[in-house]
Amino acid sequence: MGSGSGGNSTVVRSPWGCVLVDAGFGPRATAQRLHGTGVDVEHLAAIVLTHLDTDHFKTHWLRTIVKQKIRLFCHRKKVKQIVGSPEARDMFLRVKGSESLIELVNGFDEAAGFEPVKGVRMEPLPLAHDEAGSHGFVISCDGYRVGYATDLGHVPEELIERFCGADAVLLEANYDPEMEQNSPRPYFLKQRIMGGKGHLSNGQALSALQSILDRTHQRQGAEKLPRHIVLMHRSRQCNCPKLVEGFFKQDERIARVLTLAHQAQRTPWLSVRRQKNVQTQMRLTF
Repeated sequence: MGSGSGGNSTVVRSPWGCVLVDAGFGPRATAQRLHGTGVDVEHLAAIVLTHLDTDHFKTHWLRTIVKQKIRLFCHRKKVKQIVGSPEARDMFLRVKGSESLIELVNGFDEAAGFEPVKGVRMEPLPLAHDEAGSHGFVISCDGYRVGYATDLGHVPEELIERFCGADAVLLEANYDPEMEQNSPRPYFLKQRIMGGKGHLSNGQALSALQSILDRTHQRQGAEKLPRHIVLMHRSRQCNCPKLVEGFFKQDERIARVLTLAHQAQRTPWLSVRRQKNVQTQMRLTF
């Protein structure tokens, strides 16, 4: 539904329920962006968080989470940060029944996957992002698989291996190095972004995608290459859509399945279904 420093959120729609991956827009803004998709905020069964930066989770979701009994998933080390946040403490004081927030917040760890809704399995992948870190996911449903990773300072080998054979790959392509270096941003911010624990450059993202595609082709054949490749979290100051398109479309395998996620508007639904006679499917919008 939007991706960038101003907010990040993706809807995963399955026959068993809808999951929001990150909630970087508030409930009202999310409802506006969902308008016309066939999904409403009331349809959300779960929210899964990559990390707790404010462009990935707005804490004023907590009232809606309690009101609608939406299950919230975050890394187990972040649970106390959520239930102990000022917004949560205010709810405990003012809102009747807000103690149910504790029951709705679920912690995951890297050792095991989890099902935010029945039939949709998410396997966490630890990523280096700032001091607190982040998580990507392999999302699977009825034999289909999606690799999702944003806010990663570098690409771990495990990501290449686990995204191999995915039906869709969603990956951050944040900045162009030359634009970053020449930007008016302060030196410390440039170092944070480019220092291995910030964000991926276009070149790093392209290299990762090509490794995933090469490995998939070698092991499973061309028919198992991704149906969709989505580039996320593009910097508005140090990157641009035309530059990204031209850079990534040098590889024909990427060019024919490429989608750019934008900050101000959602993408169309992207289906991972491969055969017309298969009824079960998983859809995503960003």
